[in-house]
Amino acid sequence: MFNKLFGKRKKQLKEVDDKYVFDKAKFHDNSISEAGLDDVQSFVHSGIFLSWIVRNDLISDYLLKECTRLIKLTKTEKVSPTELYEYLDGGLIGELFNKVGYNFALDYFDFDTGYYVEDYDTALTLNEPDIFRAANTWESYHKIAKIMDSRFEKWAKENL
Repeated sequence: MFNKLFGKRKKQLKEVDDKYVFDKAKFHDNSISEAGLDDVQSFVHSGIFLSWIVRNDLISDYLLKECTRLIKLTKTEKVSPTELYEYLDGGLIGELFNKVGYNFALDYFDFDTGYYVEDYDTALTLNEPDIFRAANTWESYHKIAKIMDSRFEKWAKENL
């Protein structure tokens, strides 16, 4: 009865775990090497995700303070979508996100239960042998960003 009168209760957001590891480029080095691809390809899928996080202001104060210049260049597309992620040594970790960004990433980016890899593959690498072949371009970013925008909007309605 409560839910009918007042709507579904939103779940409480988790506090950011600064040390939580979402992904590291080095986790994919063997796959990149075996596929005969350029080393930068290990940065592309997570670099594009981080660029979306940056462009949607879902970053931590720490990241903003440490990388102000690169954040501005990312937002204005003056560097590649992976530049910031490469600067961060290819580590996508909790300390980079604000609370909303962190919780969204927990739900959406998780390789086992989230939709990011599926969305990424559908938008960028569907006819490729693996997800590591997407171009490190803003064109690639914009293709997947539309999907991420939609996923975030739905997630926000359910969680915020």
